Amino acid sequence: MEKDLEYEEFINCIFQEYLKRKKHTNLLTRDINLFKNIITLYFQKDRTNYFADIIDNFKDLYILDESRIEPHVTKEEQLGLGIVYDYIKDFDFEKDNFNIFVISLIIHSKLYSKCVGSDFGGKLRNTNVSLKDLDIYIPDPDIAIKLFNSYLDQKNSDQIFLNYFQSDLFGYLDNCIKLCVTLIKIQPFYDGNKRCFRALLNLLFKRVNIPPIFINLDERKEYKNALIKSLKDEDYSDIIKFYYYKICDAIILLDIENSKNQENNKFQKK
Repeated sequence: MEKDLEYEEFINCIFQEYLKRKKHTNLLTRDINLFKNIITLYFQKDRTNYFADIIDNFKDLYILDESRIEPHVTKEEQLGLGIVYDYIKDFDFEKDNFNIFVISLIIHSKLYSKCVGSDFGGKLRNTNVSLKDLDIYIPDPDIAIKLFNSYLDQKNSDQIFLNYFQSDLFGYLDNCIKLCVTLIKIQPFYDGNKRCFRALLNLLFKRVNIPPIFINLDERKEYKNALIKSLKDEDYSDIIKFYYYKICDAIILLDIENSKNQENNKFQKK
């Protein structure tokens, strides 16, 4: 018990220092080792027993912001995104079969489950599409379907967990981020690809008890630039750094700060 209290006090000090630095430095000039140290420290304590509460915090605080990152998102799609995160909350990697292709279809279907004509969800596109505001080559529908269908092979889904089973936390996180970028570039669905695959990424983060990341509106430009670099040049350095930064934000705002507020509320009630 005493060790737990010491750990929480230490981790709170580290995160408070991170918040101070965050106010005075640009994202992409920050030291990625700082992010890694925070994530490593957080990872050392198991959050499994209250991870569902963390996802509920995400839904309460950031579903609207996550919807706003993409233009012209409807109220029905926002509600659908909430259902997606209910699915992520209930997913159990020890019991539920994980397949990249199948899980992506489920997430996309739930994303549009509240829309009129909801059978749009989970359907692969048969027309050409473009990434809004991004000058990126997107494969034709037949090529996109062929590439996406390759993830039906369970070996491709199992491959993503190799680093996890080898206790290589950052190798696992990097591979998950690269997978998200690759699927966004394929654009297997007519719409909702980025939201779908960011949700898939958050499901994969759950495997290592990393809280779901969220993107604030004032971070949209940094996210977009990092995504373009990874899509055009297959240079993942900025998008990985961006996601590490957002993992730190999620750790602090969805877990550490929220837990502290709950403790303060309990104390005041007494």
